[in-house]
Amino acid sequence: MERGIAHEERVVIALPNGAAFLFAFYGVQRAGGIAVPLFPDSGADRIESIAKSCEARFVVLPEDSPNIHELNSKGFSCITIPETEHVEIKTEFPEVKPEDIAFLQYTSGSTGNPKGVMLTHANLLTNMHQMIAGMQITEQDIFVSWLPVYHDMGLILMTMVPFYLAADVYLLPADLRSLRDWFKTIRDSRGTFTAAPDFAYRLCLRHVDALREFDINSLRVALNAAEPVRAATITGFESAFELNHVMVAGYGLAEATVGVSMWTPQTPARVDVNGLVSVGHPFPEVEVKILKEDPSSEIGEILIKSTANSKGYFNNPVETAALFEKDGYIHSGDLGYLDEDGYLFIVGRKKNIIKHAGETIAPQEIEETIDAIQGVRYSAVVGIDRGRVEGEQAYVFAEVREKLDVSEWGYELTLEIVQRIHDRLGFRPARVYLVKPRTIPKTHNGKIQHVQLKNLYLNGTLREQGMILYPEF
Repeated sequence: MERGIAHEERVVIALPNGAAFLFAFYGVQRAGGIAVPLFPDSGADRIESIAKSCEARFVVLPEDSPNIHELNSKGFSCITIPETEHVEIKTEFPEVKPEDIAFLQYTSGSTGNPKGVMLTHANLLTNMHQMIAGMQITEQDIFVSWLPVYHDMGLILMTMVPFYLAADVYLLPADLRSLRDWFKTIRDSRGTFTAAPDFAYRLCLRHVDALREFDINSLRVALNAAEPVRAATITGFESAFELNHVMVAGYGLAEATVGVSMWTPQTPARVDVNGLVSVGHPFPEVEVKILKEDPSSEIGEILIKSTANSKGYFNNPVETAALFEKDGYIHSGDLGYLDEDGYLFIVGRKKNIIKHAGETIAPQEIEETIDAIQGVRYSAVVGIDRGRVEGEQAYVFAEVREKLDVSEWGYELTLEIVQRIHDRLGFRPARVYLVKPRTIPKTHNGKIQHVQLKNLYLNGTLREQGMILYPEF
């Protein structure tokens, strides 16, 4: 207010997990403004791009941010908030209405065509109520989270929900380099609720010997969401740490505020014949239907209807119009199906399905097969059509740990990848590339950016930057 923030004026916040972020986030809203949280390590160019797209004058940064000088020089007003500082609480604030926008959640990679999801105060309260009921959360739960607070699941589910219920929450730095801190905090706090993407739980299994010393059997829910959930992750995690029906799969998206569905806590997972894990029933007052392009298939795009649905994208009428379907449903961009009991299964992204030899192939099934191979750190599969008679083909990119001479082991590992895919799915990929660590682009919360990877390959960037280790042609 002292800075002259107008009603629903946007304020960009690029702060890490911690008290300063929460002061800024809620302070902006209480002053009648709109918070715009961003990845705290964003460069000045990205911050400038997002700030311009939402017409923000103010940017909140850490005191030691290298971006302050450059952003100030470009006309932005940079505000810093120390982690420890006495703050005088105002007693008079502007009226904030339920339909006012609380914050903008920018979707991953949205600098070229920015898509800032508009979430109102009513959206947030509605979805919190939906998740509290669907996840059976109470004020007795103890939350432990390392998820980034600039992103919807870490912000809304893992901080707003416990704040709303006055439940305990332990917020750690958004850094998975120390899995021990995560497990130690669960043990010491007797944490009952945690959440992470599937890759984080898989990482725990790779370091299981170092984590077994921590008893985490106080957990009631270990939510697995934000990327495809693997049955092997659920069974492996629960077996390794002696848990029983604690890991549950969930599904959500920013356009629905965050939570759409989840498996009921303390029940076994439902897995279909293809190994896909159900993400459960929709939360209360959330409707899901499948928009099928092929009437003979049960798979189609997932449409969602909920009072928690966003009003659309800020200053982006074209994308907003494309978001909405008739009768109040929104397009998720995800493909899935509902089984005979109404349980939702996610097959993949609408724009990242491989059509091979007349069959529809979900990349996640291939990736799960490859990631189980010793020596593979992470993998991604994209469909590429070279215009030949065989049509679209699967191209595999497998991150490996660099060794002295790839010519000595590259062929054997490639052969094993091809054979594993053939044994499970009955076909062979067109190409397999062994690439350097951190080649596969991911969003800040761990989702593979398949389209970006495909473009990096097709335009020659991967080869030019020496990211492809094998083969050399």
